[in-house]
Amino acid sequence: MRIATLIFAAAAIALLAGSAQAQSPGQGAAGVTGGGFGGHRGRGKSQKVATPKPKVDEKGYKAALDQLPNKQYDAWHGVR
Repeated sequence: MRIATLIFAAAAIALLAGSAQAQSPGQGAAGVTGGGFGGHRGRGKSQKVATPKPKVDEKGYKAALDQLPNKQYDAWHGVR
């Protein structure tokens, strides 16, 4: 009886460990680099690329706001 309990416990641990392994990205996953637990190994400040943000066009923003209708939205318009 103890051997059956031991085998059952070992099988349960193996199944739980297998599902946890399936959740972490591996070395061969497409598009995933690092391969460490969680896939964040090797990502540091040195790999960040500074992308210049586009300048905000204030005149275009104001013009777009002026084109919007200035009336309240009626969510129940089709029910009444």
